[in-house]
Amino acid sequence: MKKTYGSLCVVSFSTLACLSLSVHAQTLSFTDVTVSSGVETWQQMPADTPMAIMVAGGASGDFNNDGWQDLFIISGGLIPDKLYINNHDGTFTDQAAQWGLGTPHRGMGASVADFNNDGWLDIYLTSQGNSDQNPASGVHRLYKNNGNGTFTDIAVAAGVNYCSANPDGFGSAWGDYDLDGDLDLFVTTYSGQNQGNRLFQNNNDETFTDITVSSGLDSMIPTNMSGFVPGFVDMDRDGDMDLLIIADHGSSMYFQNNGDGSFTDATASVQGLSSANGMGSAVGDVNNDGLLDWYASSSYYDFINGPGNLLMVQNPDNTYTNIAFEAGVKDGGWGWGVLIVDLDNDGDNDLVETNGWSGEWVNEQSYLYLNDSNAVFTEVATQVGFLHNFEGRGLINFDYDNDGDQDLAIFTFHGDMKLYRNDLTGKSTNWLRVNLNTAARNSLAPDGLGSFIKATMNQQTHTECIDGGFNHLSQGEIGAHFGFGTTQTIDALQVRWNDGTFTTLVDVPVNQILTVTAPFHPADLNNDNTVDMADYFTFVNGWVASSLTSDTNGDSVLDVLDFFTFVRQYASN
Repeated sequence: MKKTYGSLCVVSFSTLACLSLSVHAQTLSFTDVTVSSGVETWQQMPADTPMAIMVAGGASGDFNNDGWQDLFIISGGLIPDKLYINNHDGTFTDQAAQWGLGTPHRGMGASVADFNNDGWLDIYLTSQGNSDQNPASGVHRLYKNNGNGTFTDIAVAAGVNYCSANPDGFGSAWGDYDLDGDLDLFVTTYSGQNQGNRLFQNNNDETFTDITVSSGLDSMIPTNMSGFVPGFVDMDRDGDMDLLIIADHGSSMYFQNNGDGSFTDATASVQGLSSANGMGSAVGDVNNDGLLDWYASSSYYDFINGPGNLLMVQNPDNTYTNIAFEAGVKDGGWGWGVLIVDLDNDGDNDLVETNGWSGEWVNEQSYLYLNDSNAVFTEVATQVGFLHNFEGRGLINFDYDNDGDQDLAIFTFHGDMKLYRNDLTGKSTNWLRVNLNTAARNSLAPDGLGSFIKATMNQQTHTECIDGGFNHLSQGEIGAHFGFGTTQTIDALQVRWNDGTFTTLVDVPVNQILTVTAPFHPADLNNDNTVDMADYFTFVNGWVASSLTSDTNGDSVLDVLDFFTFVRQYASN
């Protein structure tokens, strides 16, 4: 049943039982549903593809806007890519050929975003060209979603087909780095023979301009960077999106956005970052202090006790401390894709990592680290049925069956892709999924990328950012997932939009998929697409009633500053 009212779109599940890990009144378990769900497929690249051993990826997204997550899988080139459309019953149907994705190619990595702000998710692929031709450069693909069940590759016309003179290209990520309301693109390359790590600025006309040089990144990124995973996230909470790049051979970097089109190299502020052989990347709050932390996979060698994974916890001064050893997550073998996600809905974010390489790391298991509520983790993968002993590369989380817990997919090098359904049960597993709709305000990035969502209940807060779900050659669902344990109602749910304005909802029930819609103007408090005296009365009524719906400056306190903020917003109409 779907209800729409005001700025809310709610999907409720009246038959959904409250979910919840055995020691906390929850029982977490996973079931391999690859075959029964209809997504059984495999990945293999032609033998002459450079760097093929590091590749396998895909992405989730609601490509047909029906409210259910679909799954795109890069096959590698010997068979066509797969576009599995969700059938709403736990199964999928491959419609790649019908949607125009039926040509086999040497696909590397995938990312998903509504790059042209038309309401439909598009797909960007790094590629080395068609499988019946030699590996080539300049053949990346931007599949524009036509909104009618088809895609059209417009990469050449858009100017994002080329990154490097070599057949190369790995990860890609989307973010509104210049805060103009459209999504920009960063693409990494690995070979290190030329500067192929590129920033493309969206021109808002379905074309892009390579601004790697003018942004200053070209002079700061070394030619030998072996780039794997880029990501745009406002790590320092100053309103603009910073650039994170996880790379091999100790070449990972962190760039703070200066807000004027340029960046500052802040790599030295992140302990351990420049020494890791980085492969996977994920961002989230692992200790519930409201600050974003950063998890990166690396290779671990027993004979030197390292270098190992990084769990970089943010300090109040925007520096980062690597606590991977203390947290119990340093030795993850030869890691690739990683996640920060609350899998047992207990209110603490857990960690997931997939692994594998030649030598001692062949047939290594993937790992699942449950958060013991203090950023110390217990590895439980085999106990909960998360069994993957192949060469995993990409890794994503998405709630494909809309039951409120996060499912997992692993993209395997030269092997079968795997889908694991989360079968969480128990009495302490309440949840909330939040999607953001920014269609009414063109100054905001599509789907709220760059926005923060803060949930407050029982004097506790949980914070999630909308970062697009980037990972090694892969991308999970766009949106925020919260686990709330026994909590039944969220006292306040605050959205900080990426233009610095706020929307706050109060008394929000749990166990629902919630869409929060940004009003066309910050002062449109009653969401009727006009700014008039009715909004003034809405503000006053909320303020008099001590309702945080009138918290216009986002400080979670109602005072005269909210009045001044509202007046300023009202006058700007």
